[in-house]
Parts: sequence; structure tokens; C-alpha cells
Amino acid sequence: MRSSFDPRTWRLSRERGPRFWLQVIVIALAVLNVAALFFYLAPPGGSRAELAAQSQQLESAIAAAKMQTQRLKRVSSNVQVGGEQATTFTAHYIFPKRLAYEAIIAEIQRMAQAAHLTERDGAWSEDPIEGTDDLSLVTNQVNFEGSYANMLRFLYEVDRSPMMLMLDTLTATPQRAGEITAQARFQAVIRESGVQQAANKQ
Repeated sequence: MRSSFDPRTWRLSRERGPRFWLQVIVIALAVLNVAALFFYLAPPGGSRAELAAQSQQLESAIAAAKMQTQRLKRVSSNVQVGGEQATTFTAHYIFPKRLAYEAIIAEIQRMAQAAHLTERDGAWSEDPIEGTDDLSLVTNQVNFEGSYANMLRFLYEVDRSPMMLMLDTLTATPQRAGEITAQARFQAVIRESGVQQAANKQ
């Protein structure tokens, strides 16, 4: 196998002494310094000021997102509480139709007895509430007899009734010997069950 050794090349490399290699090293360091200076002044990701501005923008966006999340949590909590309160209110104050009439009559009689009023005849009516599918407004008109003090006691009982019986109107007419006759009109909201609602639609 023949060697690729060239005497001219070997002689030229010997003539390149330490001074030549020192110059090469200096030039290489200068190139590296220029490159380092370039990356320092104009880094690929942006300057320090640009990076600081981006960081501040990100922090502001994160803070705004946290505030939005907290606000949504508060809204969600309020909606949940409102739904629970609506369910409680409906269960407590809106009567199921199959029990409504008996419960309303019993409460009116209880209040009249507590006030020592004499209950006379009455009349009922039921009207659907517009905008709802299963709610109706029941109106009960009842006549009473008693004294003025009895009527004040009756109003006291109505005001503190645990049932949501709305006293729509009250008309009193004085009679002889300090007695009065009164006509009270009560209203209450009732709800039909799913079976009753389907039967009514059919």
C-alpha cells in the first residue's frame, strides 16, 4: 500500500509555527466573541425588555383568569344556593293539588277558631297561571261573623300563618250590637302532579 505522504505539505506545516496557530486561535476567539455579542444584543427569544414585557403580560393574564374563575365559582355557588332555596320554597309553600283544598280549608278554619269568628258560606275557583304548565291559582272566598276585636285577631293569625295563604281582599260591614260581617278572599298556588297534568292534556 502506497503512502499518501507529500514532502511539500509536511514542509509547509513545519513552517507554520506557534505564531500561526496563535493567530488562528485569536481569530476564532474573535469570531466567537462577535457571535456571543450578537446573541446577547439580539437573542432569538427576544431582548430582556421584551421578555420582561411578555412575562408581565402573562402574569396579568393569569391574574385575570384567576379573578374570572373566582367570579364564576361565586356565580355557580349562588345559582346552586338559589336552586336549593327554590326547591325548599316550592316544597313548603306550593301545595300539591290532591292535598291543597283540604289543607287550605283546615288552615282557614284554624285561624277563624283562634280568632273566635263564625265561618259562613264560601266559594272556590281555580285558574291556571299563565306561563306555567303545572301551576294554578286557587281563590277561596269566605264569609265570617264576629266582633271587631275578633277580626283583628283573625288578621293577626293570617299574618303569622305557616302556609302561604295570600289575603287578597277583606271587606267588613258593621252590624248591630257591635258585630260585623266580613268577606275574605284568599289565594294560594297549587301544583298538579305529573299524572294529573298528563290526564288534563289528554
